[in-house]
Amino acid sequence: MKNLLKQSEGCAPLFKFDLKMRISVLLLLTSIFALQASESYSQRTKVTLNLNNITVERLIDEIEDKTEFRFLYLLEDVNLKRIVSVKARREKVNSILDRIFSNTETAYKIDDKQISLIKKPEKPEVKVKVQPQDSVEGTVSDEFGAPLPGVNVIIKGSASGVVTDFDGKYAIQVESGQTLVFSYLGMKDKEVVVGNSTVIDVVLEEDVASLQEVVVEGYRTVSKEKSVISSVQLTSEALDARPNASFVQSLSGQVAGLDIQTGSGQPGANSLVQIRGVSSINGNTEPLFLMDGVPINEDNFRSLNPNDIESISVIKDAAGSSIFGSRGANGVIVIKTKRGTKNSPLRVTYTGSTGFSKLQNHDYDFLSAPEYLRFERDVIGSGRGVGMTDAEIDATPTTDWENVFFRTGTTQNHTLTFAQGGENTSSYTSLGYFNQEGILRTTGLQRFTFRNNLNGGSADGKFNYSTSFTANYSKSNIPTGVGSFGVTTNLLYGVNASLPYISPDEYIDGADLANRGFSLALTPLYLIDRLQNYEFLEEEVKVIAGFNADYKLTDNLTAKINLGIDYEHVTLHEAIPPNAYRALVFADDDNLTPGLQFQDSNRDVSFNNNLSLNYNKSFGKHTVDATLFSEYFKAHRRTLGFTARGLNPRTFVPGDGGAFVPDNEDNDTFVDDCQGNQT
Repeated sequence: MKNLLKQSEGCAPLFKFDLKMRISVLLLLTSIFALQASESYSQRTKVTLNLNNITVERLIDEIEDKTEFRFLYLLEDVNLKRIVSVKARREKVNSILDRIFSNTETAYKIDDKQISLIKKPEKPEVKVKVQPQDSVEGTVSDEFGAPLPGVNVIIKGSASGVVTDFDGKYAIQVESGQTLVFSYLGMKDKEVVVGNSTVIDVVLEEDVASLQEVVVEGYRTVSKEKSVISSVQLTSEALDARPNASFVQSLSGQVAGLDIQTGSGQPGANSLVQIRGVSSINGNTEPLFLMDGVPINEDNFRSLNPNDIESISVIKDAAGSSIFGSRGANGVIVIKTKRGTKNSPLRVTYTGSTGFSKLQNHDYDFLSAPEYLRFERDVIGSGRGVGMTDAEIDATPTTDWENVFFRTGTTQNHTLTFAQGGENTSSYTSLGYFNQEGILRTTGLQRFTFRNNLNGGSADGKFNYSTSFTANYSKSNIPTGVGSFGVTTNLLYGVNASLPYISPDEYIDGADLANRGFSLALTPLYLIDRLQNYEFLEEEVKVIAGFNADYKLTDNLTAKINLGIDYEHVTLHEAIPPNAYRALVFADDDNLTPGLQFQDSNRDVSFNNNLSLNYNKSFGKHTVDATLFSEYFKAHRRTLGFTARGLNPRTFVPGDGGAFVPDNEDNDTFVDDCQGNQT
């Protein structure tokens, strides 16, 4: 039975559509109609017909009588009176319809047992207003008339071009005879030769093939329907929604089976990453990280700019080992950075954000200074409150030690990018600055980043290459004693254990504290001395460089090479100044120049070379894809540490060796330690 959608001329509709029918028709009109055979009924059903000089309407009836197909169409979209002849012997219906509606305004779509007939979308057309000028303007829209903002309009063979505005409009200076190339993500490129015209309006067609979802599997990229691994892919939008100093922390809670543990609130602190639980008792349990095909150190990501990342793929199953060997046994996290687009003008983008962080509010009900003093006087009988009058107790101010040691931290993130592309090359360059203050005073992270990605290839498409280079520097001020040591050295623990009647004004310097003798009541003053005098500075330089190239030996055989270097140099400076309380109280009686300075240097360099030969052949719906890999990996690590005991207070500057006190024959107090290792 045919489903006819008809409206009488000059009168009300023959029948009304309900809301569901309206939505169905709308979705039908907005589809791209092409030959799409059903994989079930339509694939196995064949028809035999021998009809001469019949109408299209009669042909439809014959097909419905001989099969279970049912047709759906609008009367005004199909010429039912057109005369056709059909001779078919055990042919599929789509083959018959191809011949019947060839060179007509009718298209069809088969969905299981339903065949929809619809008027073909109008072909993209170019409207030209003749008037010889050097300036050309117009509007770019899609097949349904909606304007397209952000379309690249490039003069072919040059880097000159513009981008359409929010309304899809553009204006460009161009000479007669030149070719304009209109390109937009998800749409087919269109070229228009400029004649004596001032207005060129262009309609772009949707490129269905380019919209297929792809999965990045480390050394290759395949469509999602052909991927056989267990993986999850996150886009840059998912990272932007959770801004962090380290992109790893932004992954928390977004991938099933991915466990991320960060043991410190220090900006950019290292995280322990595990996929599907602990996989080893004694060995490394963290996954392999790849950035643009380059294996990178999984222990630290604070120097990398998350704004440069385009997508992250998390490979969770045994496919990690099949692709990357034993290094992928714990899973693989594949990072793909942003790149430029070919045939696009220079686009400068600035991204900036400012944020604030503060200590989480709690429900602790601490005693005030007067309450604590009365507790000491009336209950325990010891402490500063003993012997004080009520008037003296009431006049004692209460110190909120959280306000003394903590603050509202400010975070600034700025990224400036430059992206452009010619006919065969494209580039992406970014400059980044990041500065985050920790909520604990004196702590924080400062970072400077640079990245340049380049893509290119031959005009015939056989040879393609890409390079990636990033150089980064970060500096972290890290608190000491957090998570360990006692109440007088652990800033986070000691704050809540500090007495409310002690005032920060009581702190003078380390020598005064040493002369007063040790007392737990002076805990906040010891912490002030530690916060003001101690230094724990970590600096990192990180460089990642990669080169990828492939060449098509034949239509089905491709040779590839992947080179990568990961360089990381971390320097740690730790100093206890000679005038600090801890340096004075633990010094020998005859040591007039106490203090300690420690410096540690760690340098890691790894090189990776991957060669592959890929064979890819499609047979209808089936594809054969085989790859032969050869990989070489080498890493070097060098460490050097130095500890100097005895610092001259007159010349001491953190990180400078000019204040070191030399050893002498009288004692071994100032003997320096030095250690190193190279692998």
